[in-house]
Amino acid sequence: HELIAACFIGPRAENSNKIKEIFDSVLLQHVETRRNYRPEDGDFITAEMMNSETYTDTMRLTQTLVDTLGGLLSRYSIPFFSPRYLGHMCMETSIPALAGWLMSILYNPNNVAFEVSPITTTIELLVGQQLCEMLGYKAERNVEPWGHLAADGTIANMESMWAARSLKFYPLSLHAAVTRDNRPLAFIASEFKVPVWDSPEPQLFSSLTTWQLLNLAPSVILNIPGQLVSQYSISADFLTETLAPYLAQTTGKDTLLRMYDVSTEPCYLLPSTRHYSWPKAAALLGIGSANCINVPVDCNACMDMHELETALQACLDARRPVYAVVAVIGSTEEGSVDPLQDIIALRDEFALRGLSFIVHADAAWGGYFASMLRPPPPRESHRQDKVNSNSARCVPAIPLHSHTAVKLRALGRADSITIDPHKSGYIPYPAGGLCYRDGRMRHLLTWSAPYLIQGKDGTSIGIYGIEGSKPGAPAVACFLHHMVLGLHAEGHGALLGEVCWTSRRFAAHWATMSSSHTSFLVIPFNAFPDESHQDLIRTFVLNKSNEEIIHAADEKPYDLLCSLGSELNINAFACNFRIDGRINDDVEEANALNRRIFDRFSITRPAQDNKDCALFLSSTVFKHSEYGECVRNFQRRMGLETESRQDLFVLRNVVMSPFSSTNMNLVKELADEFQRVLEEETQEAIRCNTIGVQIHQFIMQGGGAEDELYLVYRPCFHRANGRRQVILRAGIQDARRQREFQEAREECPDGVFMLATAEEMTLEDILSGTSVSGVVSGPGFSLQSPTQISIICVLKNRPLDSRYRDKEYPVSHTPFYVYGAPIGGLHISHILTRAPNAEILSSDVTLDVHPPLPSSDLRDGKLIARIQRSEASMQPLAAQHMPFKPTSRFAVEIFTDSRDADDPGPRLTYGGTRVARGTITLGRRVFVDCDSLN
Repeated sequence: HELIAACFIGPRAENSNKIKEIFDSVLLQHVETRRNYRPEDGDFITAEMMNSETYTDTMRLTQTLVDTLGGLLSRYSIPFFSPRYLGHMCMETSIPALAGWLMSILYNPNNVAFEVSPITTTIELLVGQQLCEMLGYKAERNVEPWGHLAADGTIANMESMWAARSLKFYPLSLHAAVTRDNRPLAFIASEFKVPVWDSPEPQLFSSLTTWQLLNLAPSVILNIPGQLVSQYSISADFLTETLAPYLAQTTGKDTLLRMYDVSTEPCYLLPSTRHYSWPKAAALLGIGSANCINVPVDCNACMDMHELETALQACLDARRPVYAVVAVIGSTEEGSVDPLQDIIALRDEFALRGLSFIVHADAAWGGYFASMLRPPPPRESHRQDKVNSNSARCVPAIPLHSHTAVKLRALGRADSITIDPHKSGYIPYPAGGLCYRDGRMRHLLTWSAPYLIQGKDGTSIGIYGIEGSKPGAPAVACFLHHMVLGLHAEGHGALLGEVCWTSRRFAAHWATMSSSHTSFLVIPFNAFPDESHQDLIRTFVLNKSNEEIIHAADEKPYDLLCSLGSELNINAFACNFRIDGRINDDVEEANALNRRIFDRFSITRPAQDNKDCALFLSSTVFKHSEYGECVRNFQRRMGLETESRQDLFVLRNVVMSPFSSTNMNLVKELADEFQRVLEEETQEAIRCNTIGVQIHQFIMQGGGAEDELYLVYRPCFHRANGRRQVILRAGIQDARRQREFQEAREECPDGVFMLATAEEMTLEDILSGTSVSGVVSGPGFSLQSPTQISIICVLKNRPLDSRYRDKEYPVSHTPFYVYGAPIGGLHISHILTRAPNAEILSSDVTLDVHPPLPSSDLRDGKLIARIQRSEASMQPLAAQHMPFKPTSRFAVEIFTDSRDADDPGPRLTYGGTRVARGTITLGRRVFVDCDSLN
């Protein structure tokens, strides 16, 4: 740990003097460099300039702004340096990385071209070699691995997709140059042969079928330029110039697909845990995000191998080319690692059957964990203190899960790998990276401008990637960090081992925080082997020191700790609650609880002081459309229903700081703080989901001299007391009160009137009774004393719980319940099929439909009006943009309501029979509310 302690400023700036010394030396060296370069030039900024008022004012302003902005950054920046930050993959960057960044940024090198970055370009190439070696790439038979830095993993992923696309179409391009149009390479047509999967002998390239061309092995394709040079003495310049008009990046891939009658678009296969950059890259490269095929994941959020094999077989059967299969090595949401060794085995198996593709490992997050598997060089194996047990604090590391180690060891057989030094490499932004097992793949991307290739000996990296100008500082930062820590088990691997130890300690708290007696549940995404292990974890792990776990008489505490958590250093988990011992099964309410917890442990406002947060967490959403059985399994473990196929809001903590491992009291303190907030928010969840007495409100429709009164309940999606859509036919019992109400309506023909219950009660009390006492109010009007209202009939009484809602808003229409009398008293109320939504009611509407509607069906609310305006296109509904305004007119179709009055959803507005069509004109009394319902 002493090595690691020397590499960071520290949570309390413990190494501030050291970093100041380093920064001072960097600045001093830079100053000397400037002074020693051509001193005969003399000074350009003179003493006279420095003594001027403008100079002094400018310097004073600069210092003032630096002080001001420094204060703002101090107050409002996220404290990534603190072990209390457990949100995203962020932590303070290492001292060597900061020093490397600072010393190079002062020179501002641009690694797009060697001539403006000779030293930093050379360093970037060395960093690429370091990364390749750490990931397991080795030189084989004159094939050298190659890596370089990019701005981030998104750019690296995009570049890998560009390379895969170019690789897939290169044989078609070459074949076209040999056999099509003016045939500039026709002279090789009768002799040039390449290996193919379905023949023991090389076959004539010009005679290959389109399917064979699209499924040549990557090594065969990459060998072709060298073969042409050696067999036909074709120069590289001639080959480049001749092929250029035929390449996919010149003509576009669609031209080649049409030329060779390829009717099925080639595709990418990616797991549900893929990063969002993949469909983005597919869109930018013209592959199309629709051709990124989702491969479901298993219950551990790892790519399901059976599903992958099925998808590959389907591509083979349909003769659909595959660019690549992407394995996620460290998902950013769950810390899971796809079974890369099995994916590579499928690559090799399908290649023998005629379906060739590359395997790309998206190890943006997990790539540096490979350092935990690499032994240190002999000269460095004793660089750390012999044993940490002699230290004042035991700072243990923990190894990777054995199955995770197997997956990471397979990285050396992936065709290309994305890795982000600015994530688990502790390097300042921006620093992504891409490595190729066969460095010749980079030549597929060569896209140079003449001014980029002027150096005779130096290589300009810019010709091999997407970026133009790119800073040299990240390369120096990476190089210095790698050299100081070392990319092996006793260097950077030890840093990540300590981080994983703390991650498991947090996992122990999440696994044991709740019990059958608590009002809350905390369910880790990564299930431990046996739920009965909770008691063992409490006994042997939870309140034990590092020393007690490491030096226990047997290995049970250590083994228990090793069994917890994810494959890397992310713990995903979610909370739920109990009411009177019964576990809540409503997904939306569990999501609401977890969102409130997240809001308490994150900065969600622009001017929120960072000291307001004692603990930082992050969150994610497991979408049912992507996670499938994986999220359903997690929901079942939480006690939630799964039939509604709702997405799940999930919390997560990411441990990046190695300093948490030195203070287990802090881990417990943070877990206790989480539990305190969880208990508070659980009580709020229980309150919201417990049916109790309250004042209930209804909107009053009709009730004039010649029409009946209808009461429309004002619901709320997130309160159990009001989670119902209710429409009642009613009547005012007292004749005098009835006349007063009629007069008030006549005086205010566009006013909306409300009824509030006179006493607190449950909604069920109202529905099961024959009358209710309430206070009537409207614009400038109120019956101060309670009025007795008769409950004549319950037209609708439908629950609004999340499981009963539709998955999508209506696309072709906006649905309304329609009820009342055909003349003088017809009303509508918006059917709430999904949340969020809006209350939309109109009294005294006019229906002009054919054929006429039965009065009995209208009176009893047995009809549904589908107004021909797409609700889906208007969501989320906003009152100021609402088309449903007084006296507005719409086309409408009338359907029967085929469900009973108290039937739950979903699909309440479907299944009926259309009985009429025509127009509907809204009345002057229109009520819209988009807030209280939600």
